[in-house]
Order: sequence, then structure tokens, then C-alpha cells
Amino acid sequence: ALGRVGESISFSAFTVIAALLSLLASTFGLYKSLGGPLAIGIFIMLLAGLTLLPALLAIFGRAVFWPSKNKEGMNKAGLWGKAAARIVKRPGITLGVGVTIFALLAVASFGNKPAGFGGSTTAPKGSNAAIGAALIDQHFPHSSSNPTTVVMKFRTSIWSDPSLAEKATSRLSSSNVFTTVEGPLNPLGINLSPSRYVSLHKILGNPRLLPPIKPSQLNISNVDYLNYRATSQFVSADGFTVLFETSLSAGDPSSTNALNAVPQIRDAVSSAASSVGAAASGVTGEAPALYDISTSSNRDLVHVIPLAVLVIGFLLMLVMRSLVAPIYLIASVALSYMAALGLSVIVFIYILGDGGLTFILPFLMFLFLLALGEDYNILVMTRIREEAHELPLREAVAKAISTTGTTVTSAGLVLAGTFAVFAIAGASTGTTEIRDVGFGLALGVLMDTFLVRTLLVPSTVVLLGKLNWWPSKLAQVEHGESIQQ
Repeated sequence: ALGRVGESISFSAFTVIAALLSLLASTFGLYKSLGGPLAIGIFIMLLAGLTLLPALLAIFGRAVFWPSKNKEGMNKAGLWGKAAARIVKRPGITLGVGVTIFALLAVASFGNKPAGFGGSTTAPKGSNAAIGAALIDQHFPHSSSNPTTVVMKFRTSIWSDPSLAEKATSRLSSSNVFTTVEGPLNPLGINLSPSRYVSLHKILGNPRLLPPIKPSQLNISNVDYLNYRATSQFVSADGFTVLFETSLSAGDPSSTNALNAVPQIRDAVSSAASSVGAAASGVTGEAPALYDISTSSNRDLVHVIPLAVLVIGFLLMLVMRSLVAPIYLIASVALSYMAALGLSVIVFIYILGDGGLTFILPFLMFLFLLALGEDYNILVMTRIREEAHELPLREAVAKAISTTGTTVTSAGLVLAGTFAVFAIAGASTGTTEIRDVGFGLALGVLMDTFLVRTLLVPSTVVLLGKLNWWPSKLAQVEHGESIQQ
């Protein structure tokens, strides 16, 4: 048995390893850090499957299959045998209907928008963390705990010309992207006029050097002292760089709306900085960080995926000894990916009303479906090729699907169940990014297992006939003839 399936198992593992190693070419640190360890894990599993498992089977014999027993009739065509018989009789209808349904679902994928990490995850009810969070929400603006920070660097010190900060605050406040703006002239919610700010600086000097309690010899009010001292969190040590803490009109900085509003936020800040003559400006905080990560993830999708496709396509050419089969096998994965993503969009955006799907989903979904889909492809196609040496192609396909259908679907169900656990856990805790990834991957694996691998791919094989194996020797003989490899 090992000699018969060793090649397909090895190439199946190598496709997954190749897909994972392609992550090393990504720019997003999370993706890059996943590639090496996961690839090593798959390689160790391959070695165990080719050495440890056969050894254990040899030691324990049929006892490993207890309590199941071989019974008469077990080799008869089951569900997949009957399905395969119908597929080979009407491959055109099966392929046409399947591609149409998948294409319609794929259209919905264009409605996807990247979502932030804004879930409803909270501390356990009644815990100190939950009570503290409730008090903060009740008594302080959201910008106090999670501000979006605007940075401006001026050509003159803010201590000598505080009107620059006043103008910048006014310009930022007048834009429609911010609801509140706090800076050096209103550090504690109490306004400081530019003239008062200058006079306090002459008396007190650099606010970063002031003690927490006002010295008794100072002839100024305690409110003025504390207010001026609080400006230190907004002004750099040299007085040239100023921070402004803002709240966003788009809502919570971790939300999808805030993430999608980042380009407008940056435009507003750039315009305000230019109008007051700032030498440089920028925006930092959760929303801009998530936006940049999302952009990096999308960029990796464009650069890493083609690399993975090329490497896996090369492996498919080697194992299939064909230049034709890898083309439609990879195309089938792309189609199932688009359909699964589209169905995820329909469920979460159009039905449940979410603002978008977590931005890591498209990248992870395509990579995992490419690796695992081609893994299953190899198991099915190598068996079809093996049977095609001795049987007419339609019979070879029917027998191969009947034989491998249960194996492929069982593996798919186990994997989909694993991803479904993430979806359930994410939904129950309010962490939408885990829910999206779990649901999307589980859905993609199920569609790939039950529809693509066991329906669409076999239909394509039957329709292409001997062209499947071009330019190998199998494409040059009538199927059913015995040939020499």
C-alpha cells in the first residue's frame, strides 16, 4: 500500500509545504512568521506517515481497525460510486451547472470590504476589568483610552508661537472626520489662550521639568499650574513637535468604518498641516495601523499568491506528468476561493449587516485552499491516472471517485470541523476576525471537498479525455491499453 500511495502522499505534502514557504516572501510579519514553523510541522507529519505509521500497522496488524470488520459487499459502489456513475454520463451538465453556481457566488466577493479588529469582546461580567472599563466609558471620552493621534512638526517652537497650535486645533476641529481635538491649548479640557500659554512658559519654563505639585513660591493659580504642566504630553522636549489627540467621526478606531475612513483622515490632517505651515505631519493610532496592515496584507496577496501558484503548478506537472491538468486544477481552486469568499460576503455583510470581513481572510483563505485543495486534487487525480492505464477514461474516473470519495470527504469534514470551532468560538466571544477566518476556511474546504474535487474536476477530466495527460505517453494511447511508464 505504501508503494502505491507513497508518491501521491509525498507530493500532497510538498504542495502544502510549498504554499507555506511562500509566506516567507510576504512583507506582513504575521504571515512571514507562520511559514517556516508550519512547513516544518507538515514535513515531520510526512515523515511520520511514511515511516512511523506503516511500522505501527505492521506491529499491530488488523487490530488497529478494531472493531470494524471486512464484510461481503463492502467493496460495492456506495454513495460516491453512484454519484461518479452519473457524473461520467453527463459531465457537461455537471460542469456547466457547477461553474455557473460558483461564478454567481464569486460575483458577491467583489462586495467585500476590509474590516478592522473591532469586535464586542469584553471582560467577564462582574470582573474588576469589566467594572473598570464601564467606569472609563461613563466618565471619560473614548479618546482618553484609545485616541487617534495627529502629529505636526513646526518650523518654530510652539512656546514662542502658540498660535500655530491654535490654528491647527481649529482646522482639525472644523473637518468632518474628527469629533473632538485635544492639544496643548486644552490639555485638561480647560482652554489656554496663546497669550496665557506664552506667559506661563516664561514663568515656568519647560513643562516636562515641573514637579507634580506646584511649588509654594509660585504666584499663579493651581489650575493654571496643572493645566500648563499637562501640556507636556502634547509637546516635544524642544517645543517643535506637537501632538493632538482626537476622536473619530467614523466611530471606534478599531471599527470597520474607522479603518475605511483612514484615507480621508490623512487627507484632512495633511490639509490642516499645510494651511498652518507645518514642516511635516502624520496620523497614528489603531485605525491607521490597521489600515496599513490591511494594505500590506493586500499587497502580499498580489505578490505571494502568484509565487505559490507557480511552485505548486510545477509540482502538479511533475506528479501528473502533464502540462494541461495543472491549469484547470489551479483554476478550480481559484473558483472555489472566489465562491467561498462571495458566500462569506453574503452571510456576514448582506445578511448580518457587518461592515466587512477581516482583512486577513482573503489572503489566508486563498493560501490554505490552494495548498489543501491541490492536496486533495493529487489524491484524486493520481488515482484517476492510475486507473486510466487499464480502463477507459470514463470507467477510470468512476472507479477513482468511488474509491477516493470517502477518503477525501472524510478528510475535508475533519478539517472543516477544525475551522468551524474557530468560527463558533469567535462568534460566542464577539471576536469577529476569528469568526470570519473560521467560517470562511470551513466553508471553502467544504465547497472544495464536496463540489470541486468530487464533481467539477472529474467532469473536466472526462470532457478533456486524453488531453488531460499531454504530453505524457498516456495521452498518446487509447485508454485501457497497457503502457510502459
